[in-house]
Amino acid sequence: MLDGLFKPRSVAIVGASNNPLSIGHIIIQNLVDHDFKGPIYPINPKSKVIKSFKTYPSVGDVPDEIDLVNISIKNSLVPSVLEDCGKKGVKFAIVHTAGFKEVGEEGLALEKQIVEIAHKHGMRIYGPNSQGIQNSDPSVSVYANFTFVPMTPGSISIIAQSGGVGETLKLELHRIGMGIRMYSSFGNEADVSMNEIIDYFGQDEETKAIMLHIETLKDPAGFLEVASRVTKKKPILALKTGKTSEGVAAVASHTGSLLEQDTLSDAIFEKSGVMRFHSQQEMIEAAIAFSTQPIPKSENIVIVTNTGGPAIIAVDECISSGLKLAKLSPDTAKALGELLFSEAIVSNPVDVIATAGAKEYGGAVELLLKDPNIDSLILNFVTPPFVDCEAVAHKLAEIGATAEKPIICIVLTIEEKFGKVIRLIRESGIPVYDFPESASKALTALIKYGQILRRETPEYLEHKADKNKAAEIINRYRGQDRFLPQADVFELLQCYGIPTVKSVRIDTKDDLKAESQKLKYPLVLKVDAEEVVHKSDAGGVCLNLEDEASLLAAFDEMASKFKEHKPGFILQEHLAAATEVIMGAKANAGLGPMLMFGLGGVFVETLKDVQFRLAPLSQQDANGMISSIKGYPILQGARGKKPADIDKLAETLIRLSQLCSDFPEIDEMDLNPVFAFEEGKGVSVVDARLKVANTG
Repeated sequence: MLDGLFKPRSVAIVGASNNPLSIGHIIIQNLVDHDFKGPIYPINPKSKVIKSFKTYPSVGDVPDEIDLVNISIKNSLVPSVLEDCGKKGVKFAIVHTAGFKEVGEEGLALEKQIVEIAHKHGMRIYGPNSQGIQNSDPSVSVYANFTFVPMTPGSISIIAQSGGVGETLKLELHRIGMGIRMYSSFGNEADVSMNEIIDYFGQDEETKAIMLHIETLKDPAGFLEVASRVTKKKPILALKTGKTSEGVAAVASHTGSLLEQDTLSDAIFEKSGVMRFHSQQEMIEAAIAFSTQPIPKSENIVIVTNTGGPAIIAVDECISSGLKLAKLSPDTAKALGELLFSEAIVSNPVDVIATAGAKEYGGAVELLLKDPNIDSLILNFVTPPFVDCEAVAHKLAEIGATAEKPIICIVLTIEEKFGKVIRLIRESGIPVYDFPESASKALTALIKYGQILRRETPEYLEHKADKNKAAEIINRYRGQDRFLPQADVFELLQCYGIPTVKSVRIDTKDDLKAESQKLKYPLVLKVDAEEVVHKSDAGGVCLNLEDEASLLAAFDEMASKFKEHKPGFILQEHLAAATEVIMGAKANAGLGPMLMFGLGGVFVETLKDVQFRLAPLSQQDANGMISSIKGYPILQGARGKKPADIDKLAETLIRLSQLCSDFPEIDEMDLNPVFAFEEGKGVSVVDARLKVANTG
């Protein structure tokens, strides 16, 4: 538990100073200004008094127990101070000091040293190179942080890998009159981890939403486990920065080349139920809605407006996000018709027109809240100078204080004149936005979290497989860090019930005639050499060979073209035309393998219409991968074509997930193309590449 960090009964400040520009001085000032409920102990061997507090030469000289120590001194002095803290029985030390692993090997060694010292004494390190923590709980009110945004109680907790991003999030909430619950910017994460903090905030009853800024995931598997638990109770809104790959090793598969660092983060977020945002503004606006509004029960929304244009923008934004304009019940439509002016539009959006006052606008909202077809409301309110806008605001505030369905409001006004209107609505708990796009996106976030909460329990199927035979094949290449011959890859796939086109391996021209008798014409001839990655691009594939003469001619030409590679060849039956898809896998350190699905063939890297999920794949994962690609209508049977065998595609993905999970030695794999035949006629792998990692 992290109570000693976020709910300390006492705080000491090593590096306390009378210099108002020092970190130690600012921390004391923040503790005082925010009425920290426990004793404060400045530590400074040269001063007797700092800000009216008696100072102590060292932590050991403090006569009472200390839960939390803030340290802001030279990095080389930190180890000896931590020894004193450990002997004193301090529970947590926030190390603000920089100059540790972020500066290189020497700093990393020093960072390891301070963690060893802390653990020797049963103490925990927060940081180093950290901004600090905050807890606005009135019974604690701790601001053990050297930043400047005033702290007021709220229900949004913030975890930020970057202190600058964290401060921006706090500042924006403060600007609109909202506070925070708890705050953490943890720095180097040498000991107390981001995952522990997420878990702690997740257990806090007063935290309604967690805003999370991430640059890198130190422990992806731990994050997946913790986040999966927390999102069942409250939303985690994530902003992931650093979207490009960092030093990604060279890969030779389509799957590997399409899988970037950011893709892995998305897959982790998707599996754990974390909601990702791509801007600070959108994340803040969503968090505001989560902090005040209930979670919608469905995608059915209604828009109420007193002017047309912004409502249409809201409609466009909502529909593009997958929300649905609810159909008003006949009773609601009738009651609205009787309430509103004759010029009003009683449909969805409901246009109460600009002359609507508190009776009309507020009454319409009350009627719509009672409609069983509606689960969320967006209100668009322009402040006409010929309407008592404050009366409308009072009525909306009255409604918002007791509403059991989420209400999101857009107020288009001059704040200098109608600021009270915004304040009245906002203080009732209804979030207020400046633009219909912002309001629509915030409501979309609420609805998507509702969908996450309503997800089916994942159904994990385990298909029968010949694992022993598969292990024999893998063992032939263990530790060799190489791609397997296609014949062995096909045999491996067959061990897991993954169908492959009928084929034989050819090493010499003498083999060709005999082996071709085992297959039916027309045939396909392919080069099989580890160095030839993209066979089609290199001219290593000959299709639709209808007789022996064309087969021999193709062999001669291909053998000459690739003679420097000393290749083998694959001879296989030519399959009837089908929809081509790609399936793939890529190993991840510390996590299960990543599976990929998309449209296949030669266009995979051009279109990049692919989906990724982390293994093991559930039935829902497999179905979701298939239905989420942009080319899904092609699989469904676009332009009069018959639908592909989508059920078999999903089954094949699950079998592939099972294979890769059973054998983490599989580093990269492409099945491209996989032919998806008409519904009920199955699938067949036509070409495959598989690399075993050099694991020794």
